[in-house]
Amino acid sequence: MKTAIKVIGVLQEAGFEAYMVGGAVRDFLLGQTPHDIDVASSASPQQVKTLFKRTVDTGIEHGTVLVLIDGEGIEVTTFRTEGNYSDNRRPDSVEFVQSLEEDLKRRDFTINAMAMTENLKIIDPFGGTEDLRNHIIRAVGEPDQRFQEDALRMLRAVRFSGQLDFSIEQRTLESIRRHASLIQAIAVERLKSEIDKIFANPRTARSMDYLGKTDLTAYLPAGKLFEMDWSRYQSSGKAVFGWFYLLHKNNRPFSEIKDYRFSNEDKRLIEKSLELAKLEFWDQWTFYYYAVDQLEMAAKASGKLLDPAAAKAELPIQSKSDLAASGREFMEWSGERSGPWLKVWIEKLEKLIVYGELKNDKELIKDWFVNEYHRHA
Repeated sequence: MKTAIKVIGVLQEAGFEAYMVGGAVRDFLLGQTPHDIDVASSASPQQVKTLFKRTVDTGIEHGTVLVLIDGEGIEVTTFRTEGNYSDNRRPDSVEFVQSLEEDLKRRDFTINAMAMTENLKIIDPFGGTEDLRNHIIRAVGEPDQRFQEDALRMLRAVRFSGQLDFSIEQRTLESIRRHASLIQAIAVERLKSEIDKIFANPRTARSMDYLGKTDLTAYLPAGKLFEMDWSRYQSSGKAVFGWFYLLHKNNRPFSEIKDYRFSNEDKRLIEKSLELAKLEFWDQWTFYYYAVDQLEMAAKASGKLLDPAAAKAELPIQSKSDLAASGREFMEWSGERSGPWLKVWIEKLEKLIVYGELKNDKELIKDWFVNEYHRHA
């Protein structure tokens, strides 16, 4: 916050208005440490750029300049109003204005439409402080207009309900129901970003309840899968666990949610965890074969009270690289070239060592391999 106040000071000394705005003000009033503090100012982007040595044009066409100062980055956005939203996603035009209230009027919810001076005085033209006290999520002005401007705001309302443990105000809720189909206009990456935050917050069940009540599930990719009992879901703080839990409880494969475009790493984590969760019994080989994060997700979802990391640490080896003999030695001892047979024998060796039937000692492994290989040759 000190850096944002310093930026505001520079702008004010140059004769411009400047305030902290948005979620940082909300979080400050809730007693939380604000992160990613944004500043709104009457200065134009070019005027901001002349006042600071280091800036980045992060969204200059919409009035936003990133000011780099004291090792931090503060986004400074010119007061603005927005034109029509013909695609229900982004404004067709942006007009810079000199009024803070005009700027706040275009924001999504009253709790996000407040500003704060450098002296921590709150400017609240739409009743955001009262809605914070009453734990209410209310659209600024006419909710129909807010959601027609940017349909993602409907999903943001659902996300905030769980993140803040707030209720969605009735008119706002009814408007979301009326406009739920507009969510189809939103890019899947933006949808996933909001759903990720829902899965990572501590009250996912509350958000999911609203997701069904708002009829958004009818228009989201794989939306019907979300209509399940979330009362026993306990967030791990990682969004990927929510996606896994969704498929696990619905007994569905990863392909059901592929439209949300996961990274290869998250796709593998989800698929392997689903595979693991179906195993009735876990033994030493289970802890060896699966990664810790896969074990942890599957254990949490299936109610297994164990410490996968500790169980894995007790194994005699953690991976193939820990083996005292390699495929090169197997080829040397057998006189054979590399081939599919090598993988089979390496896995046999891994299992013997993991189950404690053979010590991880090169000479003992050689004796076992030479005897067994020639016996089966």
